[in-house]
Amino acid sequence: MKGKKILIVDDEPDVLNVLEKKLGIEGFEIIKADCGQTAIEKAAQEHPDMILLDIVLPDFDGSEVVQRIRTHPFLDKNIPILFLSGIVTGDTKEGLEVTVGGQTYPALPKPVTIGELLKSIKRLFPEDVSPANDDFPNV
Repeated sequence: MKGKKILIVDDEPDVLNVLEKKLGIEGFEIIKADCGQTAIEKAAQEHPDMILLDIVLPDFDGSEVVQRIRTHPFLDKNIPILFLSGIVTGDTKEGLEVTVGGQTYPALPKPVTIGELLKSIKRLFPEDVSPANDDFPNV
């Protein structure tokens, strides 16, 4: 897992900063974007291994970001995407999904602990993820 590049897309600076710090400590290389258009541009430039994506963004929503990424000529159509959003709800934090263009993507509701987030990331990457220290605040 170490060295994997994750693009974090969220319009809340505090969320971006906490995730950047904690996931950076876990060995991930972090790229940040605060809106959909910037996310697409950075994805095309940086070719991340995964995208952690909020649904509500200031320019267009996370579903539109996914559709644009999936049709972008220079991006991997199979890049793992994990939604992290305050509008995703369910009785449990595991097994939640968002459907975009007939394809389902895993989702986590905010707030989430770093441990829960790392479990979801591990499901997207078969390699081992080190145990999480949940001393950071929920995001």
